[in-house]
Amino acid sequence: MKTSKPAILLLPTILSLCILQICYPGFMSYDSIQMLEEARSSVRGGIFPATPVYILRFFDITGHGPTLMIQVQNFILLLSITLTLRMLKVGLIASTITLIVFLAIPTVIGCMLVLWKDVTLVALIMFSLTLIFWASQTSIEDVFYQVAKWLSLLMLIGGTLVKFNAITATVIIAAYWLSIFYKNQNWKINSVAFIAIVIGMVASNKVINEYSFPDFKKLEPNYILYGVMANDLLGMSKWSRVSLIPFDTADSDPLSKVPISNIDKVYSSLGSAVMDANNVALGGIVNIFPMKYNHKDITNAWLAAIFAHPMAYLRYRWDLFSEIIGARIYGTYEPTHFNRIDENKFGIKFQDRYITTITLKYIELASNMFFGKPWFIFLLSTLFVLLTFKNHLIRPEFKKFSYYSFIAAILYITPFFVVTLSGEVRYTFTAIVLCSNSIFIWIFAQNQFISAISKKLKK
Repeated sequence: MKTSKPAILLLPTILSLCILQICYPGFMSYDSIQMLEEARSSVRGGIFPATPVYILRFFDITGHGPTLMIQVQNFILLLSITLTLRMLKVGLIASTITLIVFLAIPTVIGCMLVLWKDVTLVALIMFSLTLIFWASQTSIEDVFYQVAKWLSLLMLIGGTLVKFNAITATVIIAAYWLSIFYKNQNWKINSVAFIAIVIGMVASNKVINEYSFPDFKKLEPNYILYGVMANDLLGMSKWSRVSLIPFDTADSDPLSKVPISNIDKVYSSLGSAVMDANNVALGGIVNIFPMKYNHKDITNAWLAAIFAHPMAYLRYRWDLFSEIIGARIYGTYEPTHFNRIDENKFGIKFQDRYITTITLKYIELASNMFFGKPWFIFLLSTLFVLLTFKNHLIRPEFKKFSYYSFIAAILYITPFFVVTLSGEVRYTFTAIVLCSNSIFIWIFAQNQFISAISKKLKK
């Protein structure tokens, strides 16, 4: 028996309110506070995209800071999963158990407690995927078909704007969108449409995230890639045992390098935030940057270092990436914001409750277990995708939903191997949620087919 229509709204509402009860008024890290500060003053840009600021500005109309935005994005995410389960004819009890198990993944519940744009992104693209999945099983004559078509594309473009790297996943979902809504068109038309959508995503990102509204002033540029390069030089120095910092510039003689012993004291596989803290605590014994330099100097030094020490580069990047996916014997780094709410000028404080303490203790313990590690979820979903491919009991439209969700997840997380500053596990949140679609399909889709056959045999 499918989940009833009232329960479709009631179940995610109750669960999202339970999450809010744990974190009320909502956990806020440095990123969250920066976002709220810009929402209440002016958008600055830089490494923080403008779109989440505008979204928060809308939800902060009542002056409750992170509360309403956390509630709404958690509700949309859980609603998307509930709708997907209903389309798989999963009953209310089974849907409730499934959602609770889903929320028991430490990285999932951990991120949903915090005002992080990762959750905003996932809420938008999961709702888009759900609408496309619904359309794949619905007649074009249905009154809501056109609504689903354009609303899913709007959600997808919105998701693209929330994070600078979101496009690695959304372009794949755009291909899924075309395969459903333009399935009767030839490959030339679909190719042109796909290119047009991608150009639209890039152009909207360029305009909305690089200019302020309504005054349309240019925002601060995003120089995070140069920060990644600088930290790569430190990491390569560690693993090559050849100091590459401070890097040389085109306008100066070769500089004396930081001793490897100092680099060893500062280095951490958790990335820049921890290494910077170590360096400050030790009195600034490691200096990556020369007195005068430009971005071309960093790029040249970075490229030269990779060509000279390719294995050291790969070793450092794996050191960081293994932290992100939890491929370590110890717990993951920052599955949630354990500080609850950082110091801020808005007077927003957190008062611990018993349920909060218990939840954070669970997240801490579960992140040490294999089932709490992202790599396990990725491995499980990979296995289920392969089994889905081989399973003739699963309908083609269900398989397609599983494949596109999985590919989007993999293409989202893979670039973190080369472009990230720290080893925070929350970066895997988007990929984990997308991978869950493949797991749901394997568990429930074949049961739907078997159930239908059983009913026919009984008749």
